Amino acid sequence: METNQMKTKEKVIFAWGDVFGGGAQALIGVLYLIFLTDIIGLNPAIAATAILISKVWDAISDPLMGIISDNTRTKFGRRRPYIFFGGIMVIIAFALMWMPIGGWQSETGKVVFAISTFLFYSTISTIIAVPYSSLSAEITTHVKERNTVNVLRLVVSTVATAVCTLVPTMILESYKAGSFGIEVFYLAVGIGFGLFFALPLILIGLFTKERVVIPTEKSVFEVKTFVKPLKVKAFRGLTYMYLCQSISMDILSAGIIYYALYVVKGSPTIFLGTFIGIQLLMFPIINKLVNTVDKKKIYYFGLPIAIIGFVGVGLYPSDWPIFGAYGLTAVTALGFAGAQLMSWIIFPDAVDAGELMLKERPTGSFSGIMTFIRKTSSAIAIQIFGIMLAVSGYLKPTDLEPLPTQPAGALLGIRLAMSLSFVLLMTVGYIMARKFVLTNERSHQVRKFLKLRETKTKLSKEEQEELNLLEKAIF
Repeated sequence: METNQMKTKEKVIFAWGDVFGGGAQALIGVLYLIFLTDIIGLNPAIAATAILISKVWDAISDPLMGIISDNTRTKFGRRRPYIFFGGIMVIIAFALMWMPIGGWQSETGKVVFAISTFLFYSTISTIIAVPYSSLSAEITTHVKERNTVNVLRLVVSTVATAVCTLVPTMILESYKAGSFGIEVFYLAVGIGFGLFFALPLILIGLFTKERVVIPTEKSVFEVKTFVKPLKVKAFRGLTYMYLCQSISMDILSAGIIYYALYVVKGSPTIFLGTFIGIQLLMFPIINKLVNTVDKKKIYYFGLPIAIIGFVGVGLYPSDWPIFGAYGLTAVTALGFAGAQLMSWIIFPDAVDAGELMLKERPTGSFSGIMTFIRKTSSAIAIQIFGIMLAVSGYLKPTDLEPLPTQPAGALLGIRLAMSLSFVLLMTVGYIMARKFVLTNERSHQVRKFLKLRETKTKLSKEEQEELNLLEKAIF
């Protein structure tokens, strides 16, 4: 393996790329369902189903993209060509996805257009996200440097999440208040954010390096290749934790606008700003802990606080002062911060464990499963909300009544879909994290045996016994 270290410029450019990973997902999670229901005018259940359909394609494209990027051999590396190309294409995808087609007379035409454009966006997102997350485990071979780069990446992702949650929410609030028309909304969201996401991806393609030696043997395009990473017990545990965390976050993001506008009559921007602001404040603390405290403990330690806080949000009486709901949101964010940040910090360690077990490093396949989980979680969250809104009697806004008074059933549906789902998922996440097998000590052992594999043909008796115990624990 190469040992050349990263320069600050390269670290910043690589981390900046997660503007797309964090920002685009946040924007879609918080805005796309309400865009389809309140601006385009689709039935909530149909809108959610239109989004879910694209995830059937994701079920194929994410793992497939992992194999494709693993097997790519160019002078620019395996991952960067896709990130560069995807960065250009995301401009077109975003421009199509947010087209203001609310004036179309055909409901079928709207649905077909929404499905087609979201499928196109999902494909471009896969082309970008799988190689980028793979590169996070390959951009450096130094463990501490890798931790530092991935923490920096998550700082950027969280800042992007803040920007791409708060700014679109403010744009939506201003649009609903009549401050500007749909043309300005489209220019800001469809064009402006497309360019915002594209620039760092293009720069990654031009100015970063891939430092892990590319194996000469290529992967075979078979189903067993796609699911091979799931043979690794440590990686399975990580996927359970990541699934619980990501669906919880997407449910919160999708639901908080409806909750704020219709249930407690507060500001979605303040709710989301409070949540994300607490996350940012927690970064320096978590950055200090990540190299000294077991990462799984950072994940689960605050979850009981998050669960209690969000139960309070879900039950908060609509006639009480709104500041109490904001305060409970802050408590939730404080407890949730560790779970929100840890999954991708643990990811390179899980890839190391996979390399030790599988005797190869198919990082793209690992990444494909993780990105599939991330995008599927958003669809599940939106589907939960769409169906709940439809069956509980949600009233779509009209030109005469942009914020209609919702029936009691719809208000209860919003509360249940948001808070009950979050609490159940985070409870499962807590249990999974407590059982997670890849401690910091075992990660250190994994890396030790990977180095021994490179330098020794045969292990000593003591080393072999240590390896056997390690394999039994994490495989």
